[in-house]
Amino acid sequence: MKTLLGVVAVAAAATGTFAVATPSAQATRLPCHLAGSGSSASATCYSGSSYTWRLVADCLDTSNIKWPRIVDTKYSGYIKGDGTQSLNCDSGLRAVGRIETR
Repeated sequence: MKTLLGVVAVAAAATGTFAVATPSAQATRLPCHLAGSGSSASATCYSGSSYTWRLVADCLDTSNIKWPRIVDTKYSGYIKGDGTQSLNCDSGLRAVGRIETR
């Protein structure tokens, strides 16, 4: 499921919603907004549902633009239902956020 969310995060950033794999293999949509700028990433979910989710940010070293590499990964705590979370990477690193559910 984490891989699915990572792939979906790119498309979802434009639409503001996320497709999430459920145990029955049916896709469902979470009304969440994922944002990022430079070394910070944030997510807001306003579903009113009982989903438990968290924000994860991969911190990328982009000094070699052809081969950026993840040097750290930050995790927020899990939230059930609505909420907002933000994470910051060290200065000089680019944050790429995604939402994980459980």
